[in-house]
Amino acid sequence: MVRFSRVAAHAVPLTVGALLLSTGVAVAQPSTVDAATARTEAGIGALQSIKKSLTPAERKQSSQLVVEKRLRADRSLAAKLPEYRSGVGVSGAGTVSVDIATRDQAVSDAVKAAGGTVRYAAADAVRADLPLAALDAISGRADVTEVKPAAQATTWSEPGNRDLRQTLAAKAAAATVVSEGDKAHGTDTARTTYGVSGSGVKVCVLSDGVDSLSKSQTAGELPAVDVLSGQKGSGDEGTAMLEIVHDLAPNATLGFATAFTSEASFAANIRALRTTSHCQIIVDDVSYFDESPFQDTQVAQAVNDVTAAGVLYFSSAGNSGNATDGTSGYYEGDFRASSTKISGVTGTPHDFDPSATTQNFDALSAGSLGKPVTLFWSDPWGKSANDYDLFILNSAGSVVASSENSQSGSQNPYEIASVPTTGSGYKVAVVKYSGADRFIALNVIRGRFVASGSLKAFSTNGVTNGHSSAASAFSVAAAPAAGAFTRPLETGDPANPAGPYPGVFTASSKWERFSSDGKRHQFYNADGTAITAGNVSSTGGATRNKPDITAADGVATSVTGFQPFFGTSAAAPHAAAIAALLLSGKPTATPAQIRTALVSSAIDLGTPGFDTVTGNGLIMTGPALAALGVQPK
Repeated sequence: MVRFSRVAAHAVPLTVGALLLSTGVAVAQPSTVDAATARTEAGIGALQSIKKSLTPAERKQSSQLVVEKRLRADRSLAAKLPEYRSGVGVSGAGTVSVDIATRDQAVSDAVKAAGGTVRYAAADAVRADLPLAALDAISGRADVTEVKPAAQATTWSEPGNRDLRQTLAAKAAAATVVSEGDKAHGTDTARTTYGVSGSGVKVCVLSDGVDSLSKSQTAGELPAVDVLSGQKGSGDEGTAMLEIVHDLAPNATLGFATAFTSEASFAANIRALRTTSHCQIIVDDVSYFDESPFQDTQVAQAVNDVTAAGVLYFSSAGNSGNATDGTSGYYEGDFRASSTKISGVTGTPHDFDPSATTQNFDALSAGSLGKPVTLFWSDPWGKSANDYDLFILNSAGSVVASSENSQSGSQNPYEIASVPTTGSGYKVAVVKYSGADRFIALNVIRGRFVASGSLKAFSTNGVTNGHSSAASAFSVAAAPAAGAFTRPLETGDPANPAGPYPGVFTASSKWERFSSDGKRHQFYNADGTAITAGNVSSTGGATRNKPDITAADGVATSVTGFQPFFGTSAAAPHAAAIAALLLSGKPTATPAQIRTALVSSAIDLGTPGFDTVTGNGLIMTGPALAALGVQPK
């Protein structure tokens, strides 16, 4: 990316000061607080001036694209935002990766004519690498409704200690690897006792890619895998997940498709795995950052479609921490209008502090560096008429990132910005630019809110969201099967728990401290109609008990980079494989019967009954088979 010289940010103040001193006039030096206030006012004022001057084409663009474009064209604007980064990645060729919402497939041809490259195209969505210079022309088309930076996604694996991975890799090279979850869930003995192996059941995985598939097959770690045509993807988390499924359900048929081409492609592949690949069980470990916590959007709707057709769907709950362990980087609650202002802001800041004290910022931990921060509010998807904005500031008061999309009735209730990768003392603010008060959800993904100086930390439970929280999906939390996760989640954190291997899970087993918690508050049906018409506050809507169940992570695979494999990315395929054993033991079982068997026989962890971190508890293979009525052989 081309960078600007931002020396001009200081040129005028220094010149004025020199002039006054030369004439003998005493100059009062601004206090640190005054200087920070001035920087905040200049930065936010500049950003909101952009928002007030959008062209018709720019009103269809995300604020980050508009700001990046304006910064490159206006050096005086750059001087007012010396620490600001839009977060938009511009290639050496001057292109940006974008998602285009459209009513006409002719947009793909227009992108190509403008010098862009189409990565994926559907009836209503195009993902493309588009020249930044062509942004206004494409946005200005009548058949284009929105252009935004390509939606980002993550898998929910957690890299551990490098030295341990290297040691395990050497062991993996010497013998066939079996997940420790096979023993921890009692699956090894259950296969023998009940004579089940996954035979007759097809389990399909959605993740990043299967780069090492052939290597795993040559090593005897995997059988043939039915990869959806053209959907091999890139990366190897899919390979590691397939190995886990095969370890526990060795005779199940396996399939795969990538979830990383685009969000629209992910949804399409979920449906294709049912209709084309005929999968009975589907499992994924992917989350797109713009999946609404308050309504089933496109990926969740695809999950709803396949579960309605009888598919068992398992998905990682996430690794964004939980309120029980104090690891949460999530806050939700009714918007509370602050009695104080933030300098330069048009609109009303949210007051995070429910007491008589006012707090307009929530501070971020050192571990939040480089992490995305998302903001949602309780308007229907694609129909938001209430305008909220998100700002990230540093300790000096400078705005370093923001998201200020316009919401005027046909946009999404969503903003996203990224914390810088270096520095410290960052804090976030939520501002209602215009409109009504709404229930808000603020999430620093895999980061944390902390106390800092005079700022108290405010966080809540409920970070599990998106398609993992679809009503009929199994949202899967994680518990270590063997050794403990080998690094602190943040500096100063307590040690992470270890698992029971070579023993089995018991009621004294612990969950992973990074495992995301629920419950999931919903305000809208998938079609955008309100669940409780006229009430989209904390007292309205409905609540889903998520996550549903807990399964093993921290297990061995033969795949480089996943030795061991930690995260809810590893837990979900364990759960899917156990479900495959149940279905092979009783092929006539309905999804409802499988769910009841898994949940009713799970080992209760935490507070008695359902809890927000582990759901209904740790699933165990033998007890679940017995609960389903499968007879020992």
